Amino acid sequence: MNHSTLASAQLIDPLRSLALTVEESAPGEFRWRLLERGLRTQAFESLAVSDITFPAYDTALAAGYGELQRLVGPDLQYGPRAESRAQAALFDAKQALAA
Repeated sequence: MNHSTLASAQLIDPLRSLALTVEESAPGEFRWRLLERGLRTQAFESLAVSDITFPAYDTALAAGYGELQRLVGPDLQYGPRAESRAQAALFDAKQALAA
C-alpha cells in the first residue's frame, strides 16, 4: 500500500469539527478549551479544558494548540477524523508497511 492509498483511506472518515478557544476566567487568568460539534447537531460541546490558568492569552492559545495536536496525533495533515473500522484498517496497513 503506497502513501497515496494510505492518504485516500484516511480521508474516508468524516472530518471532526473541532474548535480551540481561550477564555478569561478572571483578569489575567486564561484557559484554553477544545470544543467539538456533534454530527447531528450544530451545537459545540466541551471536549477538554486546561487544568491550569495561564497569565497571557497567547500562552494559553499555544498550550491549547499543543493539546489539539496531541489529540489529532501523527496524521495532522489529514485533520482529525471520526473513528471507524476504516481507520482500524488503516492502522493495520501502516503497521504492515513499517514491518
